[in-house]
Amino acid sequence: MPDSPEIYLIAQLLGFIGTAVVVIGMQQKTYKIIAICKISNQVLAAMHYFLLGGYTGMVTNLVSCITNGCYYFRIKKEKSTLPFIVAFSILFVAIGFLSWQGPISIFVILAKLFSTISLGVREPKNVRLINLLYNPFWLIYDIYVKSIAGCITDIMIILSTAIAILRLDILPRRKQAN
Repeated sequence: MPDSPEIYLIAQLLGFIGTAVVVIGMQQKTYKIIAICKISNQVLAAMHYFLLGGYTGMVTNLVSCITNGCYYFRIKKEKSTLPFIVAFSILFVAIGFLSWQGPISIFVILAKLFSTISLGVREPKNVRLINLLYNPFWLIYDIYVKSIAGCITDIMIILSTAIAILRLDILPRRKQAN
């Protein structure tokens, strides 16, 4: 936690703004808006973690902006994201170990590996499902770095994603079956 209470408050504020952005993103129907919201959230998260001293979280979020941008343009051109999934997965493992903060960094590495896969997938439904897999890893890291905003974000993302899966993926299928 930062020495200055003002810095800590600014860090939390940035985290809460990021929360709003990503919650809005998970409710969208198009991949483009989901990607834009994820990139915006990751910029805010990087600043948030930097101010809290969570350097593994900071660096991986900055690289994720590039990752998500690459995926967006590959998917827009209907090209495979698989080579990028592999390359960015290797990069995230390397970054995780280069910014090592102890075993807690493993949770960030795992979260980034899953998120790398999720945004390399074309279908918003699959993005949402994979999203549910990696947020518990972020929750553990956020508890460690004392990120109140991060913990609330993780819980809200899990809830928002579950609602979106129900609203956009499950209920329309049930209506079609009837």
